[in-house]
Amino acid sequence: MENVTQPAITMANFSLTTTNVSHPAFDPVHLFANTYEGDAEKCWFLFSVAMLHLKHEHWCNWKRTVRIYSYLQDCLETRAENRSIAFPNELAHSIILEAHLLYFVNCSLLSEELMDPPENILLGLILTPICLIPVLVTIVVYKSNASKPQT
Repeated sequence: MENVTQPAITMANFSLTTTNVSHPAFDPVHLFANTYEGDAEKCWFLFSVAMLHLKHEHWCNWKRTVRIYSYLQDCLETRAENRSIAFPNELAHSIILEAHLLYFVNCSLLSEELMDPPENILLGLILTPICLIPVLVTIVVYKSNASKPQT
């Protein structure tokens, strides 16, 4: 029997795309190396599979994706702690960033834009502190003059 060694798989030569998940020759059992990089690839693989099982139109629904996204973060953090590696680290950061670029890039467009409050509320919020400042200064000056002993 020959002793066959498999090449080390690193994040540099492992493209974080969903095409890796659907490739017919993709064998996750033999592909992942026994390193933090391999652990991170497992986390990414499981996250990608879960996201692909979720319909594309639900990717921006936080109620549907929060559990999957939290699993990715927890998986990366737990695997880093098990190997005594600091978290967050560069590899975990790049994986989370890749998740945002692939799955959540258009989600901010769906949220409601913030608007200024109506003018009457805005005017009240601006004028209240302006009017209170002279009153507070007057009270401080009055109290400081009243507390001086008379000679």
